[in-house]
Amino acid sequence: MNMKYDKCTICNEKLRNGVCPMCGYDFKRLERGQRTGNCSDYGTRPNIEPKSSMTKQHKRVYRQFRTEEKGRVGKFIRLVLSLVVIFVVFLDAVGEVDIGTLIKNAQIYMSEDGKKKWTKTMPDFTYENADYALEKTGKSFSVRLSSGRYIVGLDLPEGNYTMTGEGDDLTFSANNDAQYVNINEQFTDKEVLEANRYTEVKNIRLYQGSLVEVSGKGSIYCKTSDANLKKMEKPGENTLSEEVKVFSVLTAGKEFPAGTYDVVAVEGNGSFEFTFEQDKDDEYGTNSIWLSEDSQGENPNKYVNLELTEGTKIEVLSEEYLDVKLVPSKRVRPENMHVYDSSMGLDS
Repeated sequence: MNMKYDKCTICNEKLRNGVCPMCGYDFKRLERGQRTGNCSDYGTRPNIEPKSSMTKQHKRVYRQFRTEEKGRVGKFIRLVLSLVVIFVVFLDAVGEVDIGTLIKNAQIYMSEDGKKKWTKTMPDFTYENADYALEKTGKSFSVRLSSGRYIVGLDLPEGNYTMTGEGDDLTFSANNDAQYVNINEQFTDKEVLEANRYTEVKNIRLYQGSLVEVSGKGSIYCKTSDANLKKMEKPGENTLSEEVKVFSVLTAGKEFPAGTYDVVAVEGNGSFEFTFEQDKDDEYGTNSIWLSEDSQGENPNKYVNLELTEGTKIEVLSEEYLDVKLVPSKRVRPENMHVYDSSMGLDS
């Protein structure tokens, strides 16, 4: 019997073009295998790390997910039991109040910060190994980050941020190995209780040189009242001027110049894949970006500030109906700027 998958059977995440955005498992291949009878590599609930495309950061999230799965199940059970208790208390206390009001009050009670929106405050121990405390400058700064990569000190200043989701299904990561800070959160603009997905996250401390990555359609609104504008650096000049039409498999430095590009969907939707030279022998070394030129689709139409270093291979899968072009980015990392990019293995 053929099955149609809408959610990942591992992560319970909504699939994006048939692929789980959390663990990267490709359910389209599973469905094709069911139709052809060739399902040897794909079970309905795989118990190994998927071999489909994920960024290294997502792989770490996946491994963490597997180790914490039992704990989350226990927390969910406790949540349900707590909700039942709350309902009993409400029913006993407010006899004639309608059920809709009771549900609303219960959701507010169970919210992490006691608000209607599902919010979170990053715990202080997230930053306990950092070398220094962020300066309280009293300077305000705000910016909206869409799908792409950003550098703290170049695209936004160092500071303690509050972030708000402006899209249904967004992921955010901030990595700074020099300060031992690795943050991974999922955002939504829906005002509903949803496990591990928040409308707002507070106390996100972004240290100078951190690599910030946003994926998904929409944007994340970032604001701080302690922006360290003195540390901001001017972006380097992008010497590239020609757009690159992506076809077949291309290698940076051979078929097109290496450099920093915005990846733009021209027509259709699907997955743009890239593998850095140092990761070519790693079975999990391929990274994926989901794009769509359809403004009504689930994916963004571009991904900005992707640094394609010498030897990086790029391609659009032949089974995907997606035309892509590379457009030179407006902002380029200064040559001597210190950045640790954990997904690219660069420290410059």
